[in-house]
Amino acid sequence: MRKNVISALSVLLCVCFLSFMGVSGAGISNNTAENKNTDVVTVANNNTASNKVLETRFLNMLNHSFVYNDDFQNDQTLVNNSVLGLLNLAEDGFVNENYVTDYIFNMYGIKISDFGNINTDCEQKDGYVYIIPRGYSEYKHTFLSVTDNNDGSYTVVTDVEISLDDGSVIKDMATTVFLKNNDSQFGYNIVYSEIGTVTENTVDC
Repeated sequence: MRKNVISALSVLLCVCFLSFMGVSGAGISNNTAENKNTDVVTVANNNTASNKVLETRFLNMLNHSFVYNDDFQNDQTLVNNSVLGLLNLAEDGFVNENYVTDYIFNMYGIKISDFGNINTDCEQKDGYVYIIPRGYSEYKHTFLSVTDNNDGSYTVVTDVEISLDDGSVIKDMATTVFLKNNDSQFGYNIVYSEIGTVTENTVDC
């Protein structure tokens, strides 16, 4: 019962955390049949309310994500970078595993239920994930284009401003694929996000 309450609370907090995001699965409507290829919707010509809601949802997810490039391929990296989005829920340097599980599933569609192999050389606390003290980069995205792939996914291209932990700023471009997922609190998952210049959030216990 306690775990259910915690999970429910974590989902609610995730939703509040991405406060401008709706939870409906509203998608971008298809153009006329004259378009035989994918429908590219740019910021300049995208004026419908549903498209704006979708753009806002994608942009907020991107601006609260710390997972890019090869981070998706390694569970430990995925977890360590995801807890950066949950620092407001930290308790004495740890985040409850349930919060991390819900956050990763809702954001990226990946289910992690066993944290036994995560940060094994670091401080441990049963039921919690240790937040490794470190500098990290923050990301601010601006839309360039949204492409409806007509298969439940969208490809989003953004300009991204990367604020490094040393105070310097890098400007680059990111390509992200969002896949519709009705089980996610956000209606979509980020399943791929690549930045031209690879920046690393270094982990060291």
